[in-house]
Amino acid sequence: MPRAESSGRAALPGSAQLGLFDWDEPTPAPAPIAAPAPGAAVSSSPGSSPVSIPRAGVPTQRYDDGIHRFDWTLHRAARRTLALRVDDRGVSLHAPRLASGASIAQFLQQHAAWVQRKLRQREQRLQALQAARIEWADGGRIPYLGQHLTLRLRGASQLRWDEARAELHLPLPQGSSAQQVRDSVAAWLQRQALGLFAARVAHFAAQLGVRVTAVKLSAATTRWGSAKSDGSIRLHWRLLHFSPQLVDYVVAHEVAHLREMNHSPRFWAHVGSLYPEYQQARAQLRKSVLPPWG
Repeated sequence: MPRAESSGRAALPGSAQLGLFDWDEPTPAPAPIAAPAPGAAVSSSPGSSPVSIPRAGVPTQRYDDGIHRFDWTLHRAARRTLALRVDDRGVSLHAPRLASGASIAQFLQQHAAWVQRKLRQREQRLQALQAARIEWADGGRIPYLGQHLTLRLRGASQLRWDEARAELHLPLPQGSSAQQVRDSVAAWLQRQALGLFAARVAHFAAQLGVRVTAVKLSAATTRWGSAKSDGSIRLHWRLLHFSPQLVDYVVAHEVAHLREMNHSPRFWAHVGSLYPEYQQARAQLRKSVLPPWG
């Protein structure tokens, strides 16, 4: 009997994981080509948006309607609609090959405020990521279950977690490379994660009356957790950077999928029975910043 599976995106043949949600920015719904409208100025301009990485061979243009200003690139393809995307490479507009300049100008005008808002959000997120960067040295601090642990490199004989002082003593001397410190911390965090996740999965599974066959760690780049209809659950080990409440929400979410391999109202009812504050936790998790691991 084939395994049932589900995903936050359309399920791919052979895929077995259910994603909690994507981390990428949402984009406006694609729109068909419309009649021209006055008021939007689109002109060629050198330079690029401060948050963009120029696409090789694609000229950058400047949108400026007197209120909203940003750089963007145009990409024509065999498609039927206009669509905008804001990502690490900046703002790109994807258009049908025969789309007129007037229809493109109108589409940009309609979504200029959205683009400006997304660019601001990405800039704020980049600043938050920079502020969250971990110093992999003696005295560095890592977020752990909603608090912080201070790293100590004093040549300890074995790794030791001083919970009272919120310190993690690593069996490394001062002057150890950032890679050595990072690897040592990662190994400890993964051991902690597996123990905590297994306990919380068992807790919620007992409440819902579902059978769990395995709890494993994940390092996926676009999802916090996944579940399979065979009863196995994977959870991202770096969830340990967040509060116990957010960890519980993700665990409850995946356990609920062992009842419903979808995101139907019945599924969310199961999540709510396990974790009543799931809506607040979901919103908070979306806004949380994962410290750069580098």
